[in-house]
Amino acid sequence: TIAGDLYLVGSGDPTLTRDDLRGGAGALSRDGVREVRGALVADASAFSGPEVNPAWDPGDLQYGYAAGTSALSIDQGTAEFHVVPTTVGAPAVVKVLPQSDDVRLHGAIFTSYSTLLSIARAPDRNDFTLDGRVASGAEQSFWEPIVDQALFAADAARSMLRDRGVDVASGVRLGVAPVVPYVLWRHRSRPLHEIVHQMFVESNNHFAEQLLRALGETRGAGTEAEGAVVERAVLAREGAPQNGLRIVDGSGLAATDRVAPLTLATLLARTAAEPVGTTFIDALPKVGMEGTVRYRQLTDGYGRVRAKSGHIENVNALAGYVQTRRHGRVVFAIIVNDRRADDGPVDDGIDAALDVLARS
Repeated sequence: TIAGDLYLVGSGDPTLTRDDLRGGAGALSRDGVREVRGALVADASAFSGPEVNPAWDPGDLQYGYAAGTSALSIDQGTAEFHVVPTTVGAPAVVKVLPQSDDVRLHGAIFTSYSTLLSIARAPDRNDFTLDGRVASGAEQSFWEPIVDQALFAADAARSMLRDRGVDVASGVRLGVAPVVPYVLWRHRSRPLHEIVHQMFVESNNHFAEQLLRALGETRGAGTEAEGAVVERAVLAREGAPQNGLRIVDGSGLAATDRVAPLTLATLLARTAAEPVGTTFIDALPKVGMEGTVRYRQLTDGYGRVRAKSGHIENVNALAGYVQTRRHGRVVFAIIVNDRRADDGPVDDGIDAALDVLARS
C-alpha cells in the first residue's frame, strides 16, 4: 500500500506510448502494490507554457500533426479512436484508446455501406463529436490530438493500474513530485539519434516540438523561447548567419517562422564536419526512397540525396546533402515562398535542380 500520492513524472520523451505506461502499471502490480490511498499526480513541470503554440493556424488543430506539447505526453499527444461497425443502420462502437475518463464522446457514427465520418474535438477540452457513417466490415482507427495531455496520461495510467488490481483512491490531478522521490518504476526513452531519425523520416512535428522544449529545459525553463535561445547559440557557434531569423516553434508549422537558406546550408555544412556528422546525415531519409520524401521524382539524384522536406500553405522547402559525381558531398537548402503553382510543379522543379547537382 502507498499511503500518500503516486507521482507520474514526465521529462518530455516524445516516444512515450500507452504500452510503456501499461508496462509501468504491470511493474507496480508485480511489486505487490494494491492500493494508492492518495491521488495519481501528473508532474509535467519540466515544460511550461501553453500546450499548443498560439502562432499555429487554428485550422490545423483538429489534426494529429498539430498535437500539442507536454513533458508528460503519450502516443504523440493523441488518442486512438477505434471505430467498429455493427449492423447496417445501427451505431458503430467507438473505443477510445487508451481508456480514459478524461475523453468524452457525443453523437454517433452509424454503420452503413460506405464511409464518410468526422471526429471533431472542442477547441479547449477533450469533448469529441462523432458524426457520419462507416462501412460495414471496415473497422478502422483514427488518431486525434488531445488537450491537457498530462492529465490524460495520468487518467489512462489509473485505468491501467485498476485493470491490474491496483486501486487509486483519490483520482488524478496535476502537481510536482518531491525533490528526492522514491522511484518505483523508470522508463528511458530510445537513444536520441533514433528519435531524430524517426522525426526526420516521418516529418514528425510532435517530436520536433518536444525536443525544442527539452532544449529550453536545459536552461531551466522548458519553453519554445528558451529552446530558441539554445538554437541561436548553436548557430552562432557554427558561424551561421541569423539575419531575419525568427524561431517561433520547433516544427515549422507556424507561418511566422523565418530562416534563410544560407543559414540552413551553413549549419548543414558545419554539422557534417562535426564528430556527430555521420550520425546526423544518416538520420536523414533518402529522397525518393524513404519517409515523407519517398515519392519525389529523382533520376540522377536517386539514392544520392538525403534531405528533410517542409510544406505549409504556399511554402515548399527541402534541405540536405547531395553526393555529386565529381565534387563529393555538397549541401543545399531550397525554400520557395508565395508560390504561384501547386505543390507538384514546385517540387518537380526542386527535384530537377537536385538531379543537376548530382550530375555535377
